[in-house]
This record gives sequence, structure tokens and C-alpha cells, in this order.
Amino acid sequence: MPQNEYSTMDDFQVVKEKENEQKNAKKSSEAFEPSANPIFQKNLQALFQQDEILAARLWGMDEMADYDVFVGKDPIDINIINNKTLKYVYENPVKDVQNTLESVENEYKRYPIMYFYGLGNGILYKALLKNETHQKIIVVEPEIEIIYAVLNLIDLSDELSSERLTLFYSEFANYTQFYYLACNSKFTAYAKIYNLQIHSPFYDQFSDDYAEINQSFAKAISQMVAGHGNSIDDNLIGVRNNIENLTAMLTNYSYVDLIKKRYKLMDTAVIVSTGPSLDKQLETLKKFAPYVTVISLDASLPILMKHGIKPDYVTSIERVEATSSFFKKRDKKIDKDAYFIIASLTHKKTIKNILPRRLVLTMRPQQNETSFGLKGYGYLGIGHSTANQAYQLAYVLKHKNIVLIGQDLAFAPDGKSHATGHAFAQADEYLYVKAYGGEGEVRTTYVWDKFRNQFEADIEQSSKKDVTTYNCTQGGARIEGSIEKPFLETMQELCKDKKQKNLPNIAPIKEKRANKDMLKAYKVLVKKLSFENEAKRIIEETFLEVVPKIDEISKLRDEGKLSEKHFHKLVKISNRIDKAKDAISKPKFKPFIENIVAISVYFQELELAKISVAPSDTTMQKVNKLAEWVEIHKYWLFSVAGGLNAEIETIKKASRNLVRELKKRGLITKNEIGQAKENFRLSY
Repeated sequence: MPQNEYSTMDDFQVVKEKENEQKNAKKSSEAFEPSANPIFQKNLQALFQQDEILAARLWGMDEMADYDVFVGKDPIDINIINNKTLKYVYENPVKDVQNTLESVENEYKRYPIMYFYGLGNGILYKALLKNETHQKIIVVEPEIEIIYAVLNLIDLSDELSSERLTLFYSEFANYTQFYYLACNSKFTAYAKIYNLQIHSPFYDQFSDDYAEINQSFAKAISQMVAGHGNSIDDNLIGVRNNIENLTAMLTNYSYVDLIKKRYKLMDTAVIVSTGPSLDKQLETLKKFAPYVTVISLDASLPILMKHGIKPDYVTSIERVEATSSFFKKRDKKIDKDAYFIIASLTHKKTIKNILPRRLVLTMRPQQNETSFGLKGYGYLGIGHSTANQAYQLAYVLKHKNIVLIGQDLAFAPDGKSHATGHAFAQADEYLYVKAYGGEGEVRTTYVWDKFRNQFEADIEQSSKKDVTTYNCTQGGARIEGSIEKPFLETMQELCKDKKQKNLPNIAPIKEKRANKDMLKAYKVLVKKLSFENEAKRIIEETFLEVVPKIDEISKLRDEGKLSEKHFHKLVKISNRIDKAKDAISKPKFKPFIENIVAISVYFQELELAKISVAPSDTTMQKVNKLAEWVEIHKYWLFSVAGGLNAEIETIKKASRNLVRELKKRGLITKNEIGQAKENFRLSY
């Protein structure tokens, strides 16, 4: 964006030296009365929409104790001083902000999202947001009085209300807030451009706080990236399992029927995980199990059976065959009344080992599964672990209290990774996090830490609906947002005067409903394959057309022969690629190919995002940028075509169960899905 568009910054003037600045300036306390200040009121009203707690804290402030503000003759000549350290935010406010603005825009003018530590006098962000390319600027400020001062002096109400400016006070900021920001679909592709900038040396004194905020942002972005899955094969295993299990899902028990029948019937749920601390909680659990909802994780079931504890629900989210071993052993007394709430993408052997017990297959809220439109069977299971799935089940059933036990998410002091009787051990890793109780650290793993992060996000969300979460693990890692309390004491309080539970059951799905839903799923698969084949054809034709031209450009670049004369050729190649991308982005394709395309090219998209924001002011910069752009798109096109082909063949192969059942019931006479290539195999 041309610099003359920064109208508020064109009036920057060179001010006098520091001693003259103080002489001619006046203190903010003499310049405004905050309680009657219309700018402050407008800003607070806008801020309240994004951070009620911070807005309330600012509204309750009457004056500043540690800071003073000096306003020069120029309305943008604003400096802030710490009365105790006598440190100024700027040496020369007008000049410093102008130089920073020019420097930032020179390097980051194409960035849709930027991160800053330190609000300063606020003028930098007002100016930066004149550039419409900057869709969001996130600012974390460590001093509440600086926020108070700025919101009294600078009208940022439009920027705050539109949320193009997101403001955090670091004392109130947390990982969960950063995670929700990172998951914004408009910015997920820009994960690799994250950089928490400091625009004034004044903020160097807050290095510890900066490091903590930076780490929280990095963890949030890492969690978001992990949520996209780490391989296309992993995604396709889920697609295969989900389709193979459709007949089992549609002929057993309905998840929505169960929720409706048992909604709000119990106040307290206990989620039983398999951490090393579980051993010491089993006696208490057995005593109070009749008065609470007991949700057992898949791996906890053998342990509960051994101790004669009846679960009300058993959850499982894993898609690997090994998980099926938890369901091999049966005990009619223990599991006869339990509902097995299992993700529909589970391994078929898990289903075999569970049946004929009460099987409730649930879909996850992902496009591959929501596209079937079978709302009676989902949606549950955001997150990476069945413990997260269990927490969400307890929340959906509207329990007021959710109690965690055995949720160590860390190695025990003796090195144990799980409770006695658990079938599998965890490989050693040496990542350390805050311990239960808040003192010291415990050893954990990257995966466990991701589970913990999801818990914290869920707890933050559920607390807004008056759900209280107790972490009664009494060991392991701290889970922020939960109340740490001994299990026996918690049970005595929550179960006081409670009657023994008597939960109603639901009937299996009737044949007429099952027939209707199976036929519906079949028609969706036929339609999905039609659109995937069309999209694959478009991408393959484009790939064959542009790759020879891209290879020629790459060769010239490697030989140092790429020049400005190649600019128009590169534009043509880029336009041809854009035409194909636009074609498969049409609404008719979206429900059927968006998920597989996204996971096929997510990491290429991260690289493309980095290229897109790079400077390109000269013709040669544009040439080099376009050359890199089309080179990445060669792999992008190849990955999309490969991903589509893999999903097409996976669907054909996985749908055999459904087609066989539909023919058996006389609902179809021929297979419109088609036969899979016999030599097609996933590479997992």
C-alpha cells in the first residue's frame, strides 16, 4: 500500500530534544478526566465485546499510580513514563513510531495477521490498520496502566469492535485464548509467519513475560497444526473405517437418542483415565460409583472390571487395531448396562469385540462425516484423545460437575506411565510441565501435552456454561482451569444426600430408520465420488499443462538466467493454476473435496503463505517470487490429484459392506459406487 495512504502519519513532525519535550508537554492527569472521557467510553464499549474481564478491570480504574502520560503540541506526540524507573516508552514518540511504521510496512505490508508485544501509545497500530491487507493485529501489553492511558487518549473503537485489533493484558491472557485465535480459518495457513514483535526497547525489561507469552502462542499454533493431522494416510484410515462401519452405526444405538433420554439426569460425572495415580482412587470410586455417572476410557475398562466397578459409558476414539484388545474380555455384571460410545472411525475389530453389547458409534464434527447429514449419530470427539471425547460427552449430557481421576498426563516419580493393569506402556520423552498442585515440574510427552491443552480449552469453554471441573488425580501435570482437590473429599461433597442412580435405557434403531439412513449414506457416497472424479480430472489436466513450463523456469533460475523478461510467462502459468483452483473451489465441490484437499496440501499452503507475504516491490522481486510460487504449486497440484485419487479408491473399497447390506435388504440392485482397483493400498 502506498505510504500516502497513511493520512494520520503524514503529519509526523520532528520534535525537540527530550528536555524541551518535557518542558512544553503537559501531564495526562491535567488533560482529561477518564470517567467523563467519551473516547475512553467508546473504547471500553468496543473492548467489552472481545474481553469482558479486561474491560471491567479498566472501567474500575480511577487513576494511574505508576505511569504518567505526556502529550505534546502534536496530537500524536504522546509519550508514557514509568514514575518509579523514569523510563520512557519512546525516546522521541513521533520519530520512533514513524520509523517503526516504515520499517514494519517495508517488511510486513502483505501480512494479513501480525503479533506484537507492547501497546506503546497505540498510534502505531492505528496507522498499521490503515493498510487493509492487515486483517488482524494482535497486541499483548504487560502493563494495565498503559492500556488505560492509551484507551483514554486514542480512539481505537472501530479497530476493537471489528476485531482487526485484538488486545490482551498479559496477566489475563492464556493459552486457550491464543488457541482460538490460531484456529481462525482465515489465518491457519499463516502459521509459519508467526513472529511476536517488540516495537520499542522499553519492553525489553519484560523479557520473562514476553518469553511466556511467546511460548503460549507457539504452543497454540503447534496444537492447531497438529489438529490438521500429520499424514494423508492417517486421514484416509479414518475415512475407510468410518465408511466400513456405517452399517454397524446405523443398525445399533443412536447417540442423539441416548443424549435426549439422559439429558440433565445426573449432576456429577467421573472420567476414569489410566494414569499411574488411578490405583489410589479405585477404592473411593467403587464406593461412590452408584451416585455419579462413571465414564471409562477404553483403556480403563479392564482395570474397572478387575475391581468390580460398573461404568455407565465407555469411550474410544482410536482407529488402530491395538485398541480393540481393551474390549476382548467381557463381564456381564460389569458392562451389561454400559453404552460403548465409540468414534465411527474406529477399527472394525473394536466393533467385533464390543458387540453384542450396547454399541453407539458417533461421528466426529469433521467434513467427511458431517457431509452424510446423519445428525442422529453425532457429533462428538473434538481433540486428540478419548479422554477429551469423554469430557465432551459429560458436557453434552449436562453434568454440572466433571471430575477427572487418573488423568496424570505425566510419568509417575517411579517412571510408570499408566496405572497397574494397563496393557501398554508409553515411550520415554523428556518434556517438562507444571506439576499438579502448582509446585515443581513433571515429565510428560508431546502427545500428552496436546491432550492437556485440549482439556484446558474445553474447561475454559464449559466454565462459561457453569460447569465446574475438578482434577482429583492428585498427581501428574496441572490442568489449568480445573479445581485441584482430593478425590474422597470431592465425592463426599458432591454425593451428599444423593440417591443411587437409575438411568433409563434406549431401544436399538428400528429397521425402517436404518434402511432409510443406509440408503441416504450410499447416495452421498455416489455423489461424492462423482465430484471427486471431476475435480481430479481438472487438476490432472492442469498439472500436465503447466509442469513442463515450470520445470523450464526452474532450470533457468538454477542457471542464473531468470530475468525480468520472464515475468509475463510466469503470470500466465500462475493464472492457469488459479483457474484450476477456482474451478474446484466452486460451492458444488466444497462439501465433497474440501477436507481431502486441505489435508493433502496443508504444508504446501504454509509455504505458499510465506511466499505470498514476501516483499515484491521491484520487477525482479516479483519474478523470483512468482518462480517460487509456481514451483510450490507443481507439488500442490500433484498432491491434490494424488489425495483425490487415494480417497476415491479408499471409498470404493470401504463401501463394500454398505453395498452388500443394501443389496441384501433389496434397497439397491446395482453398485453405482464402482469397484476399487485391487492393487490399491494405503501406505500406512
